Amino acid sequence: MLASTARRWWTLALLSPLGLLASPRSLIAQTILSADGATDTYTLISNVLGGDPLETPDCSHTSFGPHITQALDTALGKSSFVFHIHVTPDNDRCVNFDRQRNEIKTYSPSPAYLKGFLNDTVTYRWKFRLDSGFQPSPNFTHIHQIKAGDGDDGAPIITITPRDGSPDSLQIIHTDSAGNGSTVTSTALAPFLGVWVEAYEKVTYATAGKYSLTLKRLDTGATLLTYTNNNIDMWRNGTTFCRPKWGIYRSLNSMSSLRDEQVHFDRFCLAKGSDDCVSDMCVKTSSTWKDAAVANQTGSFTAEFDATPTASPINSVIGLSHNAQTAYAGFATLARFNPDGNIDARNGNAYAAAATIPYSAAVTYHFRMVINVSAHTYSIFVRAPGAAERTVGSNFAFRTEQATVTSLNEWGAYAQTGSSTVCSFVIH
Repeated sequence: MLASTARRWWTLALLSPLGLLASPRSLIAQTILSADGATDTYTLISNVLGGDPLETPDCSHTSFGPHITQALDTALGKSSFVFHIHVTPDNDRCVNFDRQRNEIKTYSPSPAYLKGFLNDTVTYRWKFRLDSGFQPSPNFTHIHQIKAGDGDDGAPIITITPRDGSPDSLQIIHTDSAGNGSTVTSTALAPFLGVWVEAYEKVTYATAGKYSLTLKRLDTGATLLTYTNNNIDMWRNGTTFCRPKWGIYRSLNSMSSLRDEQVHFDRFCLAKGSDDCVSDMCVKTSSTWKDAAVANQTGSFTAEFDATPTASPINSVIGLSHNAQTAYAGFATLARFNPDGNIDARNGNAYAAAATIPYSAAVTYHFRMVINVSAHTYSIFVRAPGAAERTVGSNFAFRTEQATVTSLNEWGAYAQTGSSTVCSFVIH
């Protein structure tokens, strides 16, 4: 189960990116698209969203190459998607020349779970960052759209639209089935520039539908915009489904207002019905132990998480313990990015590995621990993007100091040197 692939997984304890705020939740299914820094970007996106879900200006600007790439982001501590757009020569897929489009989408070939049918309630959560010098058009620049998938699929139903003005603004625009468009809410654009923002959107697709959107700074949790409407037209005549789009889509009618842009996105989450998209679950390791509670485990269970080293080599560990701990000796299980540039794990009184498994900077590794508390043993597996799962250790003993522990109810992370980012810690 890779961070980069479509996932429907069950979360029992969540870690807020703004602090160690773990809380139990009901079973949650999600589909997630997250940059991994290794898999071919277009393949990664297509594998999750289905078919060929990219609408890029590659055909008009072949010398640049792919217009969606991945790059390490120091603020996230992992790779993110970078959507590139150039004032010239980019256009809209060599079809329309008064505008430019670089977007990803769900559409007809996408899995049914990723499409909104009549009366479906869906949630979307994603992160984005506009450059500190971002220049929107006075005409239109959309960075997100909700559109019909067929039928009357011309005008978008909802857009998030940065707008050139005095001052520049960020607008939420709604267009109803009759083609009447209006800005339902707006706010100054300046607070969105140069920072990561988390968007959380909930839609009930119906003529008398529902829509809500919250935009928060990822680093501080400050709410930058919120909007809710419980009686809003969120459907289109003749359509069979609606869908989201993300990227940058802008008019070229005011080229002097524009510049080449790079818009960053990451961790697109899509869920339907009673499922929900929970907030990003990441913590960056440091020289201070960080921990979070999980449901108390006394028998056999599996823990899974994604970890991204910021460099190689580093010395960083992730493991489980009984109650919060602030020293290595307090942890029963420990997986490690070791100082030699390899992955290993604690086996009794020493670290060991079944094979030499090197790691690279900015690559996201998926870890799986199969743990038997009663037997005080665990097996550790790791998978790099696009590679087969490898065994780090089979039936390793709990750390010597924890040989008699009767339950595990916390997970923790620490870096003696360097750092890593740990996300999506789940148990099942």
